[in-house]
Amino acid sequence: MVAVPLPQHPDAGISRQSSLSERRSLVAQRRVQRQKRSLELLQGSLSARRVERQAPWLAGLHRVADGALLATGVAALALAGLTLHWQGRWGRDFRNLQSAQELEHRVMESRSALEQHFLSRASRPGTLVATSSKDLLFLPSPPPRGTGSAVQQPLQFELIASGY
Repeated sequence: MVAVPLPQHPDAGISRQSSLSERRSLVAQRRVQRQKRSLELLQGSLSARRVERQAPWLAGLHRVADGALLATGVAALALAGLTLHWQGRWGRDFRNLQSAQELEHRVMESRSALEQHFLSRASRPGTLVATSSKDLLFLPSPPPRGTGSAVQQPLQFELIASGY
């Protein structure tokens, strides 16, 4: 929809423009007055000195409320930071879990391939060596360790090589 101005006398346009500008200036003045009033009301209600003079206990209550609000904000920021930290750690641990599961899957596949290879060699009896009782070696049992129980003996730690 397009607005088309109606033809008017030149004098009517000037008076209309002056009334519009007066109206605009009046609206702007009212807006400024409203802002001043609301700002004065806001400053008057939040003025610590005025409240302290009228009711000292109310000023103390305002201070306690301000402190509680500040503490709540700090606690919220701390919890947000901890949440982000925990999410990052969880994501890293989950990626580690996935890679460990993938490695476990690869080991299972390798073991399966080795089992298949040895089973295929076992199906050909010519490649295996026959055993007999005369080929067996018998080792003497080790001497018993001291009379103390295993619970009383200190733990022995050994270094374990890293990697697979």
